[in-house]
Amino acid sequence: MTQSKNEMSDRHEARNIKDNRWQKIFSDASSRLTNHFPRAGSSFLDSIIIPLLSNPLLANIGKRINRRIVRRIKSFRRFLVISDIHIGDGVFLQSVLTGLRDFFPDAQVDYLVSKTVYPLIAGNPEATTIYPIFFGDGPYPPAESLKALQELYSKEKYDLCLNMCPFIRNRDIAPGGRGVLNFKTHTPTLLRNEHKPGPINHFSYQNYRFTRDWLSLVAIPVRAESFKGVGLTLSDSAVEKGESFAATVGQAPDQPVILFNPDTASRFTLIPFDRQVEFLLRLSRFQVSILLGEGHTEAGIGLRLKAALPASLQEKVSIIPAALPLDAYSALIDRCDVFISGDTGPLHIAAARKFSASGRHAFRNRTAILSIFGATLARMSGYDSFQPGYLPANQDAPSWCYSAKSPCRNITCLNKMYKTCPKVRCFEEMDVAGMADRIREYLDLMATEKALGHGVASGR
Repeated sequence: MTQSKNEMSDRHEARNIKDNRWQKIFSDASSRLTNHFPRAGSSFLDSIIIPLLSNPLLANIGKRINRRIVRRIKSFRRFLVISDIHIGDGVFLQSVLTGLRDFFPDAQVDYLVSKTVYPLIAGNPEATTIYPIFFGDGPYPPAESLKALQELYSKEKYDLCLNMCPFIRNRDIAPGGRGVLNFKTHTPTLLRNEHKPGPINHFSYQNYRFTRDWLSLVAIPVRAESFKGVGLTLSDSAVEKGESFAATVGQAPDQPVILFNPDTASRFTLIPFDRQVEFLLRLSRFQVSILLGEGHTEAGIGLRLKAALPASLQEKVSIIPAALPLDAYSALIDRCDVFISGDTGPLHIAAARKFSASGRHAFRNRTAILSIFGATLARMSGYDSFQPGYLPANQDAPSWCYSAKSPCRNITCLNKMYKTCPKVRCFEEMDVAGMADRIREYLDLMATEKALGHGVASGR
């Protein structure tokens, strides 16, 4: 049995290497180009790739395929939604469940996620069953996960599957990809939207729209479109662990709390260390308490950042241990007034509305969010209450999205997993002072409205 599993994993790994060989070659070549010619190279790549991938002909091919799939389905009672394997994607792809429930409130709607994200969404009432079958730190689902997916699909005999994972092929789910809608067919729309100021182009909203648009061909919605963002359903245990940690920190009850997440999963989204030190130095001079993540991918970065501050300011900073469970960390975010992060999973956790699984806890949902972007396109993953084309965070507080200036940012940066740029220029220019001033102005507004007995305007 063990041998067969090993053989299956070896074949799976060999297939991944083969399937993505050309993608890796292209990403390496584009990285070398922009490394030597930052501005000219990025302009060249955008001028070639964006018109090609957003071509109406390509879009129409995807539409014909999807139209054929949905119109061949005779019953709409059993749905399977496959999320990406990463934490943030598992959170914001819950929007697909909402889109399905807009049409079929009584249907079976199952959701496949990673084991890491499962505790955050296990109580989502829009899912019939949530299956935590994805695991591991790699970009691809392991062979064991694909086998479990295939067995589940065969057992439940789903009428329609929505495949939102770019690393799973439709034919890996069902023979010939029968009955599977793939979000990759929506790529031309996403790219075209980037050149239009109006449409909200966040992945979460566009996944919701993708679901509604195709179901509208075969059904009439029973509830109006009202998507404002996704939520997390947290257990009492998560809340208690978050409260317990907050109690050990001993924060001043009359001071606002800022949670600063210094870590991301990619060096192309990781804010440079010196810029983080500069930002923390400015924030720590405010009348605030600061919670600073210890770091996971960039292990120990929080401790190094705290040590880089003057001794007189270090006492304002408390380190959140990496060992704190993710659901407790999520509950802790709700206790904070401001959350600051780069493009990574905790950003989407912070932006999501928090709900109590037992109904015994009332969350604040008043965390303002500042997201800071490097390589990735901010409109697709960031949250902003004020800029057109952005999705606000699902909080009763404002959200702001800042995109650092980079001479070489281009459309290939979306696939940061394969980028090999020798020099990271993603954060070459950052207005740290301007971002700190924005936080200070918000904290001043909080203080004023608290004195007047009003709540802070959300900006939604």
